[in-house]
Amino acid sequence: MDDDIEILDIFDEDKKKPPVKVEKKEIKKEEPMKTSTKKKKRKLKTKSLQIAFCSVSALFILGCIIFYGSRFIKYYRIYNPKVDSSDGSVLLAQNITGNSEIVYQGSGLYSSSGNYIYKGDVKDNYLMYNNMLWRILKINVDNSIDIILDDYLNILPWNKEVTDFSSSSINDYLNKDFLNNIDKDLLVKVNYCEDKIEDLNNITCDKKNNEQYVKLLDITSFLNSVKEKKSYLVSDDEIFWLSDYNTDKVWHTNSVNVSQSDSNIFYEVRPVIKLKNTVTYSKGEGTKDNPYIVGDNKIGLGSIVKLGDDNWIIYDMGNNVRLMREKSLEKTMMFDKESLDFDKSSLNEYLNKEYLDSLSYKDKIISNDYYTGKYSEDLEDVKKSKVNVKVGIPSILDIKLNSEVNGYFTSTSNDESIYVYENPLRQSRSISYRNIRPCITLKKDYIDKLEYNDGVWEEK
Repeated sequence: MDDDIEILDIFDEDKKKPPVKVEKKEIKKEEPMKTSTKKKKRKLKTKSLQIAFCSVSALFILGCIIFYGSRFIKYYRIYNPKVDSSDGSVLLAQNITGNSEIVYQGSGLYSSSGNYIYKGDVKDNYLMYNNMLWRILKINVDNSIDIILDDYLNILPWNKEVTDFSSSSINDYLNKDFLNNIDKDLLVKVNYCEDKIEDLNNITCDKKNNEQYVKLLDITSFLNSVKEKKSYLVSDDEIFWLSDYNTDKVWHTNSVNVSQSDSNIFYEVRPVIKLKNTVTYSKGEGTKDNPYIVGDNKIGLGSIVKLGDDNWIIYDMGNNVRLMREKSLEKTMMFDKESLDFDKSSLNEYLNKEYLDSLSYKDKIISNDYYTGKYSEDLEDVKKSKVNVKVGIPSILDIKLNSEVNGYFTSTSNDESIYVYENPLRQSRSISYRNIRPCITLKKDYIDKLEYNDGVWEEK
């Protein structure tokens, strides 16, 4: 078997191809191509554009930093005003918002675009200022505080004709008669709109007034106080004037709604003022029995003065000081059997003889002028006539504090009857028996010597 096998040599040297000789060729390096002039210009242009873009971008970013940085500082100062706390004082606005629960439903304090407003049946927004009790309406973003008198100041007509608030008789009354009797050191001017409001679905504010210290509440602010058909501003049957008007009517509250009436109707007047954003917290919890206290305890409008066994309320701080008895006399009386003129009435005779002689402090009372003019359609007519006596009665123009006292004769009449101070104001025959609320005048020097003691001012 072995002889039959032929062994093949697969590595036959004779069949190998001779090695191929590779010749080395010298490879020449290519010289770089020369950049054309056109390409150079293109590159320079591109580079210039890049530099310009970067410069503009840098300026834009710097401008944004300056603009938004300044706005940040501005609004930071508004929301976080600098307070001189060297004496440890705290802003009243910050004390209230910092210690009150911010609510999102029901009655309480609401946050709204940086402001804080009260809604519903609120019990903790009472504030005592200038001897009178107020309600806090709004804490503004700059920490100023809008407040409204808790009680009404008087019951008056808006005007003899429909006008904007700045042209109304009530505006004159608030920014003259009332403002001249209170301390303005802690007040700033208020803002209100003068647009005609024809439709509650289209309340605008294109025309504004910011030149005065006292205003009335506007429609929007009143409606914003209502929550779940309740508002701390009104009782069920209370009606007070608002600052808005339309073509032939003036707006006012009507329970928790708003309505319109003729301008010569008598409704409540409740002033709205604004406290400075520097007012600090001293004491109080905001309740009716323990309200926040603003300002020093100085004698002035609203102060109670004790004379003998009687308490009197200051209602006019002129050269001399006018006071109205805190309560009506114990007995009712008629005005007169015939006359509608207080100067000629039997009531005047009684007050300046029998009643005056009964007062242990009669020597301290001085004579003064009391308005007796008739009212028809212009409040200024009330000032056209007056009587000089020691004991008078209030006219419809005089500031009246403590609305719980009512049903008393005023010194104002028309051609047929005497006006009786009630809510609503009413007219009465002169022979009807009504309450009597006397007024007297004391010298300013005497008032300045009184001392505060347990809620009243009295002789030392």
